[in-house]
Amino acid sequence: MSQFQVQFVLDQSTGKYLAEMHNPDNGELLVRTEALYDSQAAAVMGVIELFKNAILQFPRKDAKPRVLRAKKAKKAKKAKKAKKASRPAKKTKKPVKKNASRKKK
Repeated sequence: MSQFQVQFVLDQSTGKYLAEMHNPDNGELLVRTEALYDSQAAAVMGVIELFKNAILQFPRKDAKPRVLRAKKAKKAKKAKKAKKASRPAKKTKKPVKKNASRKKK
């Protein structure tokens, strides 16, 4: 399971708060928001909203994986159809009627 630490920092130049996400094992900075929030509480709610939006984008556990087909295959199929449609129709021979009244020699 992934773990992280979120810190809320006051930006002195704007007077607003920003959120920083750190790796708790080594303190590495992972993500930082812009200084958007008027208070630390607003920053907390903003981060919670970010996570809610991210979670709502995840597929359900029982969802089937999506398979994306290559665009080339679609283009090739369309080109083949277009080529077939542009060909003139094949001429068929008219059936020859056998005349029963013909005399044999």
